[in-house]
Amino acid sequence: MPMTKPSAFALRAVASLMAWAAAFQPHAATAQSPEAFYRGKTLTILVGFTTGSGADSYARLVGRHIGRFLPGAPAVIIQNMPGSGSLTMANYLYSVAPKDGSTIGIFNRNVPMEPLMGNKNARFDAKQFTWIGSTNAEPSLCVAWHASAVKTWEDAKERTFLVAATGLNANSGLVPMLLNEVLGTKMKTIMGYPGSGEMSLALEGGEVEGRCGWSRSSIMATRADWIAQDKIRLLLQAGLQKSPSMQDVPLAMDYVTNDSDRQLLKLGVAWDEMAWPFMAPPSVPADRAEVLRSAFETALRDPQLLEEARKERLDINLVTGEAIETLLADIYATPPHVVAKMSRLMGITR
Repeated sequence: MPMTKPSAFALRAVASLMAWAAAFQPHAATAQSPEAFYRGKTLTILVGFTTGSGADSYARLVGRHIGRFLPGAPAVIIQNMPGSGSLTMANYLYSVAPKDGSTIGIFNRNVPMEPLMGNKNARFDAKQFTWIGSTNAEPSLCVAWHASAVKTWEDAKERTFLVAATGLNANSGLVPMLLNEVLGTKMKTIMGYPGSGEMSLALEGGEVEGRCGWSRSSIMATRADWIAQDKIRLLLQAGLQKSPSMQDVPLAMDYVTNDSDRQLLKLGVAWDEMAWPFMAPPSVPADRAEVLRSAFETALRDPQLLEEARKERLDINLVTGEAIETLLADIYATPPHVVAKMSRLMGITR
């Protein structure tokens, strides 16, 4: 029997049925299993600083291993994206980077406080990032070059002390500003250095006398010989608690004498509890977010990574993504008057 040509009505009905079915069918990309998605793919790790920084060292360490623990074993590449104390990268990761689990990043630990401060250049909701975890929790250090007249922390209260900084939204600028406010020190920040490597060169070359807001892991990874050869003095650690490896270095919080200043300092240094944070954009499919977290945690417990970290003098002390989310909730509950004071100190118009 000869076939009859479908009527226009029938064609429209079929088209409508197909459109209806497509509307209720999961998108192919999100319907893939994590293993199918990552197989043959490349995971990009964005770094908000230049090469040679502590963040860069941790990113490359994680990058050499995390692919082994992701289903599908994707290749991993590192891409440096410095600018504005890593705020440039944070904005990119939040709004531009693909939200499919193929891109993660590491930015400055203080970046999540920028929206809380009312910084209009921070175009993201920090609580909406897909938090993966941190390689370590550690307080920031203030150090002086051996040739500086500043020999102790008390000296920093008596004389002007030049320190290098990238910007106020990075530890290098925020921590000295806060310590000047709550402890009466006289640090003067020289802003605008692109990253840790450039600040260290400025210190070695005599442009500045010290650095403040510098992590021990970063020092040990990039300038360990400076400690071994007594080229720098460890003056103070600024965090919620002392590092187990630096019990002899004074803690800034121990010098604070009133609750208002204590709340202000906490707002500025609590981020050291997520010292080297890794995150993905918002809205990453839940199953991929879970395998990213799992791969990160497994990599940080892996003997091969730990041995490399030991050789590179990088401290490893896993902070989970869930712990970072809890920290963010706590800090975002800071009393409004404390937040307003911090904004004023940072020169942010709310």
